[in-house]
Amino acid sequence: MSTGALSPAAVAVRPSRPWKPWVAAALVVVGAFFVLGLIADAFAPAPEGPAGSSYATSPAGAAAWAELLSRAGHPVAALRRPLDSARLPPGSTLVVLGADTLTSAAGQNINRFVRAGGRLVVGGGDPRATLPAVLARPPGWTGSGSLVVKRVAALPEVDGVSTVLTAGAGAWTSVTGTVALSGARGPELLAVNIGRGRINLLADASPVENRLLASADNAQLALNLAGPPGNPVIFAEALHGYGEATGLAAIPTRWWVVFGGLCLAWAAWALARGRRIGPAEQPAPEPIPPRTAYVGALARALVRGRRRDAQAELMGEAAARRESFLKGRFRRQP
Repeated sequence: MSTGALSPAAVAVRPSRPWKPWVAAALVVVGAFFVLGLIADAFAPAPEGPAGSSYATSPAGAAAWAELLSRAGHPVAALRRPLDSARLPPGSTLVVLGADTLTSAAGQNINRFVRAGGRLVVGGGDPRATLPAVLARPPGWTGSGSLVVKRVAALPEVDGVSTVLTAGAGAWTSVTGTVALSGARGPELLAVNIGRGRINLLADASPVENRLLASADNAQLALNLAGPPGNPVIFAEALHGYGEATGLAAIPTRWWVVFGGLCLAWAAWALARGRRIGPAEQPAPEPIPPRTAYVGALARALVRGRRRDAQAELMGEAAARRESFLKGRFRRQP
């Protein structure tokens, strides 16, 4: 019998061991904080967005006005198509804030909308570049206005309004239509009738922006500008860079970020729960049989033996088996 033979069980793979508990706990904690941070940013984001946009929560945004109108029962929608080709339903109110320019096609489309019975609210941006596309005789404008303006006419736009605070960023230098609000430096709000519709011109859009909406009677003014109760209000958003989106592109970016964070947290959890693959090694050697049983069996074999050569062979086999066993037991692991 060969003294260096291995047991019939071939080389085996050592059972894998789980990662240390503190490693798994650290990964879970880091993933949890990451996901919580993304969720907090998604549902409680920092103020951001372009001036005049109903999506913007920045001081010059109009998100608060849109929310106020929605709570007051006005259907609020964001128009993401260009104004030159958008369908504007008569009987609704179109809000155009912060526009730096309007094309002639957009002006014609808006003009048709107003003449058919629509309402238009224009403010912010550069009125000298936007109003000529809508009005044949637009009023003059200056970038310096009054911080406090008062009601000067009994018009629906200023019903229940006495004092309005502004940022002093504009005033009308000439009048088209009827003056509704005015201050020491000139009119703030003009009302112009065209066809069956009406245009409200804000020299300074700050009274309806997030920063000043809660001041004085600004909120009441913002509600009046929307028109009769329940009147639909449409905010023009294409001029702020918000175009049409379909399919996967319509999913908000924050949702994608949160989804990615959840995937990373799942991957961290899977790695923490997974098991490492160890190097191959020989199986553990068989244990030494009980000494008394081994000696007893060997003695019985010798007693039964009749020939000295058979007894010597048995003794040799026993010694070889023990030597082979001891070599296998104390052999260094690879």
